Amino acid sequence: MTDSISTAEVGGDKAQRAGERRAGLLLLTPAFVLMNVVGFFPMVYSLYISLTDYNPSHGGVARFVGLGNYAKAFFDLQYWHALGLTFVFVTLSVTSSLILAVLLSLLFNMRYPGFFLLRTIILIPMLITPIAVGIVWRVMMMPDLGVLNYILTVIGLQPQLWTSSSNTALLSIVLVDIWQWTPFMFLIVFAGISSLPKSPFEAAAIDGAGAIRVFFSITLPLLRPVIVIATLLRIVDAFRTYDAAFIMTRGGPDFATDLVSVYLQRVNFRVFDLGYGSALSWITLVILTVIILIFTKLSGFTRIISEKEGR
Repeated sequence: MTDSISTAEVGGDKAQRAGERRAGLLLLTPAFVLMNVVGFFPMVYSLYISLTDYNPSHGGVARFVGLGNYAKAFFDLQYWHALGLTFVFVTLSVTSSLILAVLLSLLFNMRYPGFFLLRTIILIPMLITPIAVGIVWRVMMMPDLGVLNYILTVIGLQPQLWTSSSNTALLSIVLVDIWQWTPFMFLIVFAGISSLPKSPFEAAAIDGAGAIRVFFSITLPLLRPVIVIATLLRIVDAFRTYDAAFIMTRGGPDFATDLVSVYLQRVNFRVFDLGYGSALSWITLVILTVIILIFTKLSGFTRIISEKEGR
């Protein structure tokens, strides 16, 4: 009797779980269909377009050219120049943002009075529309009327050309990107620091370990999963930076800030060479995917996720 009741209960639980799974799949179906229509179909269509010479400004029917656009891309020096600038931009911006985010997180973790309000103010740049950021910083960096050069003059420093010179334009874009997106990394890293266990730090204090040793021996290793995830998200986001860079410099002067996103915009929507532009977009996607795979391998991201799921 007991065995039959237990069997019935097990069967009922299995049926209930199966019903919950079906209900979950049913609820996810509209979102799945929408994502495929909005996301998957355009990707497949752009892949098809990349195999043609489609250019709406020329009229007529697009001719199938196979891998001709991809072969052309390997000899496009302007594209590889833009890709190289993007690598430099991403490296400088992400590295600087990460260092600042860690330092700010350590500072705000001290919980001094007034830090809550200041922490809220620090998050404001990431909430501003990138186009508005580009417009404001473009005005601030004007050589003659910009407020930045006025401040430099007041404190006795030499005014800079900022975005008007090919020597400083890229660094100016990097500075703006750091200003806007350091709060994003700070938010993630600070949440990680706030959730760290207290016992390792208490043991280190009893042993008389200094602040620097505690940071490198305890804080940094414990924060590694958070730092890896924040860096991964930021790399992807920085690689596709477009709005602020385009508003501030249009890729100039002398192509000094011609990031790959700006170059792709020019090929696709100014020259309207959509076939070639689609091929460049797919090449960029593949390169970014390879970068992410290398980063996840070197950083141990996969192992970190496996350890988290195994707990």
